[in-house]
Amino acid sequence: MAVRDPNQWLERITPRLNNAWRGTWKPGTVEPGRYLYDHELVIVSKGNCRVQIGASFHELDAGSFLIVPPGCYHATLTGGPGVHRNCFHFDWLRSDPQHTQLPLWVYHPGRPRPALIKHAPEFVPDVILTGRFETRGSTLPLLETLFHHWMNGQKLDLALCHAILSELLLTLLWERPATQPIRDRTTRLAYAVKELLDQTPSGSDSIQTLLGSLGFSYAHLCRQFILKFGISPVRYRNAVRLERAKSLLRDPKCTIAEAAYAAGFSDPAYFSRKFRQSHGVAPSRSR
Repeated sequence: MAVRDPNQWLERITPRLNNAWRGTWKPGTVEPGRYLYDHELVIVSKGNCRVQIGASFHELDAGSFLIVPPGCYHATLTGGPGVHRNCFHFDWLRSDPQHTQLPLWVYHPGRPRPALIKHAPEFVPDVILTGRFETRGSTLPLLETLFHHWMNGQKLDLALCHAILSELLLTLLWERPATQPIRDRTTRLAYAVKELLDQTPSGSDSIQTLLGSLGFSYAHLCRQFILKFGISPVRYRNAVRLERAKSLLRDPKCTIAEAAYAAGFSDPAYFSRKFRQSHGVAPSRSR
């Protein structure tokens, strides 16, 4: 039986940013109970606070986030050191009707108008979405970029806000496996070999010596490279060198030996043999 991808629902969201605000609250600050019309992503970058949603309480500190759903009672109490929060009001789908004249919320004991509450689509999990993020990762820079475009307020900036909010939500909510899948490790290793071959000068050390810096046996690296690209690292580097030599030979002033040496071949005769095998003609016939 196939295992359901826990991130599948995130691939369907197209969020729209409705409002963004942030600030620092002193210790003991109480925000009165209220009801939202849309969803609110709360990200704490400093300090801590307690957020009540219905009958549940959530402790947030630096490096944590919470998405407050609309239509339910919630209130916030700032903790001892104070708190700095970044708040984003949004809809999960841009295709939903937009109510630009609505206030952000209604304070208790008032109630929001039921017909105007922007509930989440059915595919969004019916739970309080909360978690943590790496404070030295990409989340905080994304916040700064998002607020920069929001404050500019031009049409392009607002369009970019939707895209950045999507990246932010994916970054926060995407469930990462405890161990990296074998297929992903194989792909990364094969591309690491390719990158090393592409970026190393033509006349460098042998491939075995070059790939030794990756910390794996040469045989293992060859297997992973062949699985991904269908040829061995040696054949790949020869193919790159042959293309380089072919380009050099377009210059009539460049001799075959000069092209061979410049492309990384130490023996012009070996180069000529490999060139003929690859292109079907001798280097002298390819000009």
